Amino acid sequence: MKGLWVVLLVLAGCGSDVEVIGGTEKPNIQADASQTNGSTPDAGTDATTNPEADASPDVSTPAQCGCPLGDGPYCGARAQTVAQEVGCTLDPSVSDENALYGCEEGAWSTLDDCAGECLWDAESAQLDDICEIPECDCFVQVAWCGTGAGKKAETLGCKIPLLPKNNGDILYCPGGEWAVKEPCAKGCVEAAEGTPDFCRTESQYLLPFKCNASVRCSNGNNTGSHSGKDEYAYDFPAPLNSTVKAMRGGTVFRVRIVSRPGSSCYNSGGSACANYANTVEIKHPDGTIGLYMHINSASVSVGQTVKQGDVIAKSGNTGWSTGPHLHVQVQSNCGSWWCQSTPFRFGEKNSIAAGTTVVSKNCQPPN
Repeated sequence: MKGLWVVLLVLAGCGSDVEVIGGTEKPNIQADASQTNGSTPDAGTDATTNPEADASPDVSTPAQCGCPLGDGPYCGARAQTVAQEVGCTLDPSVSDENALYGCEEGAWSTLDDCAGECLWDAESAQLDDICEIPECDCFVQVAWCGTGAGKKAETLGCKIPLLPKNNGDILYCPGGEWAVKEPCAKGCVEAAEGTPDFCRTESQYLLPFKCNASVRCSNGNNTGSHSGKDEYAYDFPAPLNSTVKAMRGGTVFRVRIVSRPGSSCYNSGGSACANYANTVEIKHPDGTIGLYMHINSASVSVGQTVKQGDVIAKSGNTGWSTGPHLHVQVQSNCGSWWCQSTPFRFGEKNSIAAGTTVVSKNCQPPN
């Protein structure tokens, strides 16, 4: 019996979880349960608590976008798309996909509420976003230079489909559609408001009548009585005391008022009145002289500087004349009031002959 106790003591010393009661072996249930679970609760931890139940999800607030692609203009749609891709929060003011926004150093502003679509290239990071400009309803009544029509379109916030290609041509609107009325090889001239524009020519001369006045040529180059010294002259019938304007700028060279009211050559006369036509002469920068003949009165004096379009006289019927008209020619400076005429053309129309009707574009300064 003594030997049995020794064996049991030895076994107990070896860490056996065996309880000896009255000489009978009994398993330690608590110890076995611990071994079965494979773990022992940590000190200070309630074994009945689920640690995962108290854990909160890690949710962070997206950062503010600033200017995600750098400073520059952004279509609203681009800004929203980039913000989603980057995972940042846009300024609340960037809410309209079709508006154009500015972004500078992180600060947003509205540049334009686009009337059309806001255009941007999804394949490019270059910030050249722009508002699409709607096409203008055709507003030309008669004829406008492309450049002038473009200026008007800009004030209306629309675009003309023919520009900028046809900036230098004359535009009009047959049937309400934009079209080129006249191609201008040398560009076009923007006349005063309300006056049709016209193609530019090499001529430095404009008709000597009020802006937009319609005049008819009764006697042109080498026609009728125009030969010899006045072979390159023009006659334009005009009511008495019509406004006469400078065809080209220069200096008043001579003023001759040799027939006054009541004189025999004041209101038309035959060949005997040839030297009694009232005249004004303007010397141009190139030395040529513009002669204005048959006037009733002059409104300038010798030595005065005049610009193209300045009023210089009133038309009449003085000298050798068969009816009220204005005779004009460009001539050399021969020391007399009557010199050899030289060829010249009017800017309104390259070729003017007897029977031609032309509209004056001599509109500056305003009438």
